[in-house]
Amino acid sequence: MNPRVLTAFAGTVTLALGVAGLLYPDRVMGVLGFGIVNAAAASAVLGEVRATYGGVFAVMGIFTLLSVLDPAANRNRLMFIACMWFGACGGRLLGTSIEGSPGVFGWLSAAFELLMGSALMAAAWLPRRDPSAQQSTYIPPPAVPPTSSATTPQQTSSTTATA
Repeated sequence: MNPRVLTAFAGTVTLALGVAGLLYPDRVMGVLGFGIVNAAAASAVLGEVRATYGGVFAVMGIFTLLSVLDPAANRNRLMFIACMWFGACGGRLLGTSIEGSPGVFGWLSAAFELLMGSALMAAAWLPRRDPSAQQSTYIPPPAVPPTSSATTPQQTSSTTATA
């Protein structure tokens, strides 16, 4: 798989999630199953959703997209963002061990977080692709002709007999 494609995919998805969290925090809360208990704290809750699911994810997406042109050169950045995805997955799995099964949506979320982290990890470590090195067919190197400096056993015995 091409590291640029993996990086672009992960960055676009992450940025889209962040923009959704910034613009539509109430809808993000609905998808996640969150609700506002106290109407007086609604603005604080929506601000928290915008910060966590909007701002953090938007910045993660932007920095991932900044790495698209050369993922190998931005390996540390991609590794950090991959570890953030792995951390989210790990936190979700810790909650599973403490509270029990999170349901289908929770398991799918853990799988998604693991997939995103793995894609970024792969993009960071896959070798660079050199377009000039790709050939449609294999062309073997030319055969090396035998050199005349090699001596045969007959030549060595005749030269010693004449000397």
